[in-house]
Amino acid sequence: MIAFTLAEQVRAPDRAWAELVAHPELLFGYGAPDLVAGQRYRATSQLGSGGSGVIESVEPARVAFTWGGPHWPRPGRFVASAGTELVIDARDLPETEASAARAHWQHMVSGAVRYLDSSNPALTGPVEAVLFDADGVLQQPRRGWLDDFVRLGGPDFVPAAFAAEVQCLTGAGDLRAKLTSLLRQAGTGAEVDRVLAVWHDIVVDHQALAVVNRVRRQGLVVGLATNQQSYRGAHMRDVLGLDRHFDRTFYSYEVGHAKPSVAYFAHIAEALRLPPERIAFADDTGPNVVGARTAGLRSVLHRSVTGADGLAAGLRSLGVPI
Repeated sequence: MIAFTLAEQVRAPDRAWAELVAHPELLFGYGAPDLVAGQRYRATSQLGSGGSGVIESVEPARVAFTWGGPHWPRPGRFVASAGTELVIDARDLPETEASAARAHWQHMVSGAVRYLDSSNPALTGPVEAVLFDADGVLQQPRRGWLDDFVRLGGPDFVPAAFAAEVQCLTGAGDLRAKLTSLLRQAGTGAEVDRVLAVWHDIVVDHQALAVVNRVRRQGLVVGLATNQQSYRGAHMRDVLGLDRHFDRTFYSYEVGHAKPSVAYFAHIAEALRLPPERIAFADDTGPNVVGARTAGLRSVLHRSVTGADGLAAGLRSLGVPI
């Protein structure tokens, strides 16, 4: 069995633990559990890697938990601690899985620290525009979609499909062709249209859209700021009709840049003809919030499970009149 320790320095240790408790997705990714002993979870990173386990114990600035993949003989044992450093101690990992596990947790730790070290620009005037992410803020994939991906493409399909999608977010690739190639390699016999149908099976949060409408009624410009490849973006626009709720839409495949790049947010500020600090932004992914803050936008990390009430509270924290 393999063990490893990862550690990165945190510039603002006094607030690190409170941020991780409020936003456990910084450590665990999509599907993150509350940091409460006994909570079972299955979580996935932006890269498509992830695992499942249980929160074993929680102490001030320290959480012990199990984590492992579906084919591990048993989950590994982990301890995360936050202070002057964010530390992950991992033990009892299968030798064949240790390298991938280390890469996953290095990605999560580095992303969490970048978020913990970021801050919003000073509010120098009223917010004039509000940008909303789509996935995790205004809509969710239907429960079980990752299981469907594995069923269609095999055990390695999820990270491979996520990587293929990333290559298409700026409009520079054809996801259908890439998925067709992946399915051919997997040899499962699944058709690409079945995979795209899973990707398009979206549950819209109408209460969150009501928050968008409330902001719009205050006279602020509202924009959709979302990373999408062309097939899913067209589905959101033409089938779900999301565009009608917004004054402007910024689908990454049309912009030519994707979050979290500064260029994406700079493009939006230029299109809106506003100083970046007059633009508020809500997203459920730490790296995207960091990218927006780096570009000068006032940004809040939204936790999906808090729903529309959490979204409204986050926007108020940025100075949005709602």
